[in-house]
Amino acid sequence: MAMFNISRGAELVLGLLFMTLVVGAYAQDTSKAQLEDINEDIWFNPSEVLLLPEGSVVNISWFTTLQDITRVTYHVEDEFVSTVLSTVGQYELIIGSSDYNFYNVSSNYPNSSSSSSIHSNYTYMGTFEAQANFIGFNKIFVTLYDDSNQVVGVGQFKMTVSLSYQNLNDIFTIALGFIIAFMYVTMGATLDIDVIWQIFKAPIGPVIGLVCQYLFMPLIAYAIGLALFPDDPLLRLGLFLSGCSPGGGASNMWTHLLGGSLDLSIMMTFVSTIVAFGTVPLWVFSMGPLILQGADFVVPYKDIAVMVVSLVIPCGIGFAIQKFLPRAAKVLEWLLTPFSIFNLLFTFTFGVYSNRYIFSILDWKIFLAGFGLPFIGYCSGCLAAVLFKRKAADAVAIAIETGIQNNTVALFILKFTLERPAGDLTVVVPAASFMMTPVPLLVAVFVKKGYEWQVKRQQQDITTKESNIKEKPLSNVPHNDKTQSMANGVTGVDNPAADLRDEVV
Repeated sequence: MAMFNISRGAELVLGLLFMTLVVGAYAQDTSKAQLEDINEDIWFNPSEVLLLPEGSVVNISWFTTLQDITRVTYHVEDEFVSTVLSTVGQYELIIGSSDYNFYNVSSNYPNSSSSSSIHSNYTYMGTFEAQANFIGFNKIFVTLYDDSNQVVGVGQFKMTVSLSYQNLNDIFTIALGFIIAFMYVTMGATLDIDVIWQIFKAPIGPVIGLVCQYLFMPLIAYAIGLALFPDDPLLRLGLFLSGCSPGGGASNMWTHLLGGSLDLSIMMTFVSTIVAFGTVPLWVFSMGPLILQGADFVVPYKDIAVMVVSLVIPCGIGFAIQKFLPRAAKVLEWLLTPFSIFNLLFTFTFGVYSNRYIFSILDWKIFLAGFGLPFIGYCSGCLAAVLFKRKAADAVAIAIETGIQNNTVALFILKFTLERPAGDLTVVVPAASFMMTPVPLLVAVFVKKGYEWQVKRQQQDITTKESNIKEKPLSNVPHNDKTQSMANGVTGVDNPAADLRDEVV
């Protein structure tokens, strides 16, 4: 029977792998790569603009050595991020037109620390203004035409836009780091070693949970990312790292509310956290190049690995406190509940306010990804537990631990390791997953409470009916008068024959 269960589990894993490959192939076929023919005979001053705050305007000049230029146009790749406002001609300023004047000059290239010093002469130049609208990456294409209206050159200007309230966002990110560190210290200080040892004696539950957590969830996240975001590698990366994150969050609370095994839940949270120090960098190293294939962005693998492994330190500090400072460990255990409440309030107030740009990016695909990842995780964890014939309480714990990811860790890693604005953009999907994760669990809690209320009500109805039957008065039951007393008013036994007598006629 054990071999049968293992084979069923292997079939499930192979089926998931096949599904991932099919979805990935379909998404790759449907995605389209747009290539621009860039002419190196056009250069800019400044050469690029990085992290221009939202609402700011920058003046950009272009130069070329091409001949016989009669017209220039400007095309913005993403007008949601930035727009071209105007171009300054030799004698007049033209605003809001796609066709602009230019200078026909021949002089030395202007002195600028951001400009290339290779080109010292140019034949034409032009100037335009770009306004930063929203956080993100963008490209502005400058196209030059001759008198036959033929394209003779295309220049590409790169720019990135940062948040206008970036300092506020940085404060939240730093505070988030301290919160995570305290959580890991508390975990190490309050974990019951005896319970861990008892579960390790029969580790089938944690092993199932680890397989679901670090095999199913990364593959599920990868498949969902390819299906929903085939042309957006940053969103795919954010979703994938969310799928690779350890369990945690409020998984223990939800396990308790839904009647699962709390000891198994705590054990799985701890084990998945420890294993994450190796599995998260491994998944990012192996899948990162595939996720960002063809993107103008490089995953900082070393920084992510260092960041994940560094989380071992606060966890080790917690174990040391438990061993050498037991009274301090008791204090940390007492602080766990109020700190959890503070964490929720801090996240849903200051955290939401400092990351309010996320709500401008959210669309149905991001919401679907944020809902689909935990929901499929719940289902796959429950299915794996059923295949291995775990009891109901264990199945609930495994399902919840599989579906709930510690998205706080994903947010922290992405914001601290990726350059802006990439880090700010990739956290959109983990944030959506953070918001959507409790939805199926809330529905399950309401269904469970409703079922329990209905069962309790039926039991009360049955008890009430039984009580009414027992308490019904005897006077309502008809009796034979001859059984009440003996003849001549003498009380006798309850026997109708006792009242019979012979009468002489």
